Order: sequence, then structure tokens, then C-alpha cells
Amino acid sequence: MERTVRFYSEAVPMAGVLFLPDNLARAERRPGIVLCHGFTAVKEVLLPEVARRLAKLGYVALTFDYRFLGESGGEPRRQIIPLRQIEDIHNAVTFLQCQPEVNPERLGLLGVSLGGANVSYAAGVEERVKATVSVCGIGDCGRWIRDACHFWEWKALLQRLAEDRRERVLSGRLQYVQAKDIVPEPESTTKLFGEILRQYPQWSREITLASGEALIAYRPESVVQHISPRAIMWLHGDADERVSMEESLSMYKKAGEPKKLVVLPGLGHSDIIAGPGLEQSMPYITEWFATYL
Repeated sequence: MERTVRFYSEAVPMAGVLFLPDNLARAERRPGIVLCHGFTAVKEVLLPEVARRLAKLGYVALTFDYRFLGESGGEPRRQIIPLRQIEDIHNAVTFLQCQPEVNPERLGLLGVSLGGANVSYAAGVEERVKATVSVCGIGDCGRWIRDACHFWEWKALLQRLAEDRRERVLSGRLQYVQAKDIVPEPESTTKLFGEILRQYPQWSREITLASGEALIAYRPESVVQHISPRAIMWLHGDADERVSMEESLSMYKKAGEPKKLVVLPGLGHSDIIAGPGLEQSMPYITEWFATYL
């Protein structure tokens, strides 16, 4: 069963969908998992199939749009401010705790791409979360962006961000760009996202240029040592063309036990939780939550 829900994050209305097991008995409480989408995406992209599978396994799953994106509120629109997204995750966890179908002591996180970065960070600062799965996550977003650029592109981006900062301060005006203007991507990724965008008109890849400044400063690996003794697993495909496998490896090395790193052969960035790739990754996700949640 699925139902649309609404909660608030720092007074901003947040739009979500709650996925419930079909076999819930009256007054029964199940473990709850918050699912977090990737860079610029919305809750309808990729995550619903994962949430439905988790619900069939007996979990209550929540997908939601971060503030400034999708059906959630917040102005100006289409900003990617990671630490505000972390606050949104905190509040999503609180919302899930308050649901009568959820055991408030058994809460987990699952995130993909930038969502994988976010759940890694949130797990380090959110003690209510007992088990986390990060899928193709990013440990240092500044390093991720720099690695995606030629040297001269990186220098030009820093200059552009500095000029944009001055303009925002002096005039209050925001500049909007395509996401790939901040994080360069291969042509195959642009083509794939173009196909997905036609399916989900509520998703836009246009974001504020200022988002680049917030992303560059964002380092989830700086807090992962605080996750222990709570559990986290990183999943990454060795054919990921968008986020280097070294990002998950870097976080794994810095974290304490219990932890796990799973490298899935032949899987790229966008197919690790879709289609045949989901059949490879889902057993690991299932086992991790069954063990620690």
C-alpha cells in the first residue's frame, strides 16, 4: 500500500510517499527506512521500485523530495544545498518515527549517488539511525567535481563561482545553470538523463550556480568515523562512469565497525538499482537490513 504524505523541515512543507507492507496487523510496528534520491533528482526516479521491494519484505519505506525540489516547498527553487538536505533527512526520520506502523527504535537509511553521500553523512550525525546503505555514494564532493573536470575546467569553475558569489551579495540575483555545467558528465549520462526527464517532467536538471559552491565544501567522509557502533554498507559498481569507486572506498576506510564494502562487477552508475542491476544489489541490501535493523 502506498500513500502520499506531508511533513515539515524547518517550516518548509515536504512531499513524500509512504510504502507500507500489505500484511500489517492492527497495532503492529515494523522497521522504517528513509530513501534518499540523487543529485537534482526527485522521489519518483528509481527509488519507488526499491521502496516497494522493501515494503514486500516487511519494512515501512519513505521516499521524499528535498526542499527546493519536486513537490516539496522552499524558495528559491532548484537549489542543491547538502547540509539543508541533511536537515531534511533528520526531519524525515522524525516523521517516520511518528507513524503508527513504525517501530521508532528500528530506523534505517538508503541513498543513491548524492543521496548515498547524504545518508553517509546523516548516519554520522543521526544516532537514531541503526543501519545505513549508501549506493554509489560520494565521500568528498569537491574531489568528485574536480575529478570530473579537466584542470582548466576546474579553475574556470572556481572563478565562475567566485564571480557568482559577488553578484549574489551585491544584487541578490541567482544564476541558474545545467547540472553538468557544475559536474561534467559523459555524453552517455546526458543521453540517459534526457530519456528519464521525458518520463518525469517534474524533474529539472537546472540548478543554481551557487549549488556548486555548497557541493564543493561538502565532505561526508569527514563524519563517517562517528557512525560506529551503528552499521553502514557501501555498494558501488566497478563500471560506474559517474562516481569513482574510490569515493565509497575512502568512506569505508575511515568508518568503524560494523561496516561493509561491496563492489558489484559490470554495473554502472545508473543501473545499480534499476533493471538487472537491482537484482544484483537487492540481496545485499536485504541482508544488511535483516542483520542490523
